[in-house]
Amino acid sequence: MPTYETRARSSPSTLRSSTHRSRPRTVVRSRRSLARAAADLGHFEVVTEEIAIVDGIAIKLVRPADEDAVVDYYVTLGQLDADPYWATLWPSALAVSRYIANAPSLVRGKTVYDLGAGLGLSGLVACAAGARKVVLLDREPLALACAELSIEANGFQDRVSVEVFDWNAIETQERFDTLLACDVLYEAQAVSPIAELVPRLVRSGGGRFLLGDPPLRAPKNRERFKSLLTEQYGAFMMREVTVRETNDALILMDFKL
Repeated sequence: MPTYETRARSSPSTLRSSTHRSRPRTVVRSRRSLARAAADLGHFEVVTEEIAIVDGIAIKLVRPADEDAVVDYYVTLGQLDADPYWATLWPSALAVSRYIANAPSLVRGKTVYDLGAGLGLSGLVACAAGARKVVLLDREPLALACAELSIEANGFQDRVSVEVFDWNAIETQERFDTLLACDVLYEAQAVSPIAELVPRLVRSGGGRFLLGDPPLRAPKNRERFKSLLTEQYGAFMMREVTVRETNDALILMDFKL
């Protein structure tokens, strides 16, 4: 299995934005932006790696060969609010993926959203574990263009699709059985919008929300997030475990809503 470098999630100053992740992202179908992003992938060398999750489940993952080239590309285009870190395979995505693979009943026969999917590993693993329908959600069309190549490489076109998020568009959301999210609480201004988004995406009365988060990066954000969910739901069941991926400890929070 390849070894992955763990990087701090601190964006270059040229890519910082005071409004980045400051409001809920809602799903819009934007095939035009995806088609344009697919063409833009021609600016990068992409590689296909096989990621071993557990015995019997390995995922072909397409991603840029050079993550720094993605940063440079956004800077060159003047896209200062872009998030280049979708190009990194984060330990939290591996942790959530293995959790699903070892407990396939979480997703088997169910509908699954992968929120802030990036490269889409967790959603692809959910499909491999038997999910009936998976939608990968991310604000970056380039990320989803890569994810579409991975979907095709794994032969998952009949059950996995991608959707671009738009911060400003509001549409009625279809609620799914299970929501996955990996490393999405690293900015304080993201906590409240994501907490508000959960009940819009997860069906009530038996829905599941699985969140992977590094324990030391932003513990106050994580505690505030749990507090906000408590305010919205009143009560819910939560299982919290600590696992290790590469050199990182990861907290996995499994919410029964």
